[in-house]
Amino acid sequence: MHHSAGVPRSEDPARDLNNQIAELEDRVAHPMHWTKGEHQLNLTRLHKLIYEKKRRDKAAASGHSPA
Repeated sequence: MHHSAGVPRSEDPARDLNNQIAELEDRVAHPMHWTKGEHQLNLTRLHKLIYEKKRRDKAAASGHSPA
C-alpha cells in the first residue's frame, strides 16, 4: 500500500469521516479565526460530511454497503 509522505491516513473510512467532522465542528465553533468565505466553506463542508455520515450509518444499519 502506498501513502503520501507526511499524510496520516487511517484504514477506517468511518474514523476518517468522524475526524473530518470533528475538525470542521471546531472550525465552525470559532468563526473569528476564518474569513467570512472560509467560514461559509467550512459550514458547507460540515453539512455535507454530516449528511454522508448519516447515509453511511443508515446503510450499515440496513446491512447495505454504502457506495
